[in-house]
Amino acid sequence: MMKNKGILAIAFSFLVIAISFAGVVTSGKQITEDEPNLWQHPIFQTPDLRVVSIPFSQQSQLGKLIDQCIDIVDVKDSKVTAHINNIELEWLYESGFKPEILFKNVSKTNRWMRDPELLHVFHSYAQMTNELQDIVNAYPGIANLYSLGSSVQNRTVWGLKITDNPDIEENEPELRICGCHHGDELMSVELPLLLAWHLVENYASDPHIKYLVDNREIWIIPMVNPDGRERVTRYNANGVDLNRDYGYMWNGAGNSPSPFSQPETQVIRDHALDNNFVLSLSFHTSGDIVNYIWNYKGQPVADHDVVTRLSQQYGSHNGYWVVEGYDWYQTRGDTNDFSYGCRGGMDWTIEVQNSNIPQAWNLNRDAMIEIIDAANMGLTGIVTDAYSGDPIAATVWVEEAYWPCFTDPKIGDYHKPLFEGSYTVHFRANGYEEEVLTVEVTGSDEPTVLDVSLIPGNNSYAYQITWCNFKDPYTYPNNFQNNPTEAISALGYPDNIFASTGVGGTIVLDMGKKTKIFDLDGEPDFKIFEGDDTEDGYHVYVSSEWNGPWTYIGLSVGTSEFDLADVEVEHAQYIKIVDDSDGDPHEINPGVDIDAIQNLATANANKSPDRPDVPSGSTEGTAGVEYGFTTGTEDPEGDDILYMFDWGDSTFSQWLGPFPSGQPVTASYVWEDPGKYEIKVKAKDIYDAESEWSDPLPVSMPKDKSINTLLLNFLENHPYTFPLLRHLLGM
Repeated sequence: MMKNKGILAIAFSFLVIAISFAGVVTSGKQITEDEPNLWQHPIFQTPDLRVVSIPFSQQSQLGKLIDQCIDIVDVKDSKVTAHINNIELEWLYESGFKPEILFKNVSKTNRWMRDPELLHVFHSYAQMTNELQDIVNAYPGIANLYSLGSSVQNRTVWGLKITDNPDIEENEPELRICGCHHGDELMSVELPLLLAWHLVENYASDPHIKYLVDNREIWIIPMVNPDGRERVTRYNANGVDLNRDYGYMWNGAGNSPSPFSQPETQVIRDHALDNNFVLSLSFHTSGDIVNYIWNYKGQPVADHDVVTRLSQQYGSHNGYWVVEGYDWYQTRGDTNDFSYGCRGGMDWTIEVQNSNIPQAWNLNRDAMIEIIDAANMGLTGIVTDAYSGDPIAATVWVEEAYWPCFTDPKIGDYHKPLFEGSYTVHFRANGYEEEVLTVEVTGSDEPTVLDVSLIPGNNSYAYQITWCNFKDPYTYPNNFQNNPTEAISALGYPDNIFASTGVGGTIVLDMGKKTKIFDLDGEPDFKIFEGDDTEDGYHVYVSSEWNGPWTYIGLSVGTSEFDLADVEVEHAQYIKIVDDSDGDPHEINPGVDIDAIQNLATANANKSPDRPDVPSGSTEGTAGVEYGFTTGTEDPEGDDILYMFDWGDSTFSQWLGPFPSGQPVTASYVWEDPGKYEIKVKAKDIYDAESEWSDPLPVSMPKDKSINTLLLNFLENHPYTFPLLRHLLGM
């Protein structure tokens, strides 16, 4: 049975609520803001913030509010709804705005929330937790519940994983559905919960739902902000708007003191680093809006065609307004921009109504299912080490939609949503040579598969964006009009495509967990490539943790090399670069222009010998006869070389040598049994840096069917026959 605090139960609850409201109306009782008894409930004890409506007539006025980091809740009909404190209220009056105070306290925003009993239709934190546990207990084969971390007040942020093997990591696209970044947006909890029930309860009876669950990893996080939900406030227990606390283009809005400053956003960040989400939905209220990336600027994302198509598809189910977030109103440091900017995943804010759960569910159910379905469109594959076959942490760049997606290091799988067409794809990984391939994506129901094996090499550059804050002096809606660069341009090798921070801007780059920078004796350890035609100044910091503590390396200008020994640091994974604030903020590509950061320890590391030549020698012969085969190669540094032969019959030679670089080497072997074999050889230098295997040389040792061979084989198998034969012949 469906333990569905679902449609029937919800409908009944709303009937009760309707009766309650009817009683209030017919009795003539008026609920006032000063009602003392209702407001004694602890859930209404919220920060001293007012709710105001701010009219504006020009877009520049909206930009002024955004630049002031006013906590905007909604923008509609040339009015801004915002949460402000007394200091901000004074600033509004002094700046010529005419704010209308809607509520003296944010806790009184929603009229229907004034009676705590009315909250019972929505899930509290404890009720949500019980419901998630009920799902897992009822459907253990397709659902598992994980503690992703804790809130400020130590409540668990739960993640429900729904898939056919929830305890196993598989080659499947991953999705994230989350709610309740803002604790007073109660409907945002209900839709993820209803989706979870819908998937598990229909798994056995609906073939399409079964297909989705069997071929996706669906993560549902109904309550990102459990502390805020318990208090029914927008903010977390530290008074921070969590949807302004993420690190991509963070600027301190929503009372956020630093990027990922709150434990709740750190939970979502860590989870995103551990799971490469292809598509994500983040539910909010109140409104009827499909909000797609970018939110911080108006230029389209690299995957604009796919993003807008899927956005319109979602909106077709409910008539919601489909809009790029920036065109609604600009936000900085939100979930959507972090998901795409740092991790390459397409993410939406879905604004829904904050009442009538059955109606909201009906308007969003099919749209949510279609997003889950779409996660498998386009191109997929596994990236592995060409020698070991092990999965590797790689980035996949499609020239026609130039934004990286990441492989899952546990499996090596990647998933890039694309439409039908021809694409040029670059596969890059630290410690490997880049592979560039052309592929035709069919556009069918199943994705096009392109598996890739990368050859080890000495490339090691910045791997991903940790956080950034690009500065721009222009007013809304023309933000970043003079800086079209993207933060991801600082990743990978130097290519004269760079990321400009703006004057006073910051970017933090992750060099990769397995390719940290280590101090080299007496040598520089990393190199920052500064692009553009002008040399800009910047401050450099290093750390082993993404959020510090940071060690200051110093101030530099233009392309420069740095030595960890100068500041007595042994190793670092993260590099923070801060523009020196010296320059014209209105010039094209203002601030320092970061083209690449190179790990010199890897670049200067001992290089393996080149791939050996295909062994030369007889390709046909007789079993039992010794044959010699010759090969050779060179070492980039001229080191002596050792060789190992694979004789194709599960037998390997020992390492032979060492021999001088470039000298031909011959080895001999005897195959005891007739058959066909492939000989390969690989090399290593005296420092144990190994090459890849050579191409194989096919060798055939056919059976000898001559009478002499047959007789010898017979006599060998029957040793008493030969003395008897000699006796009979009188020999």
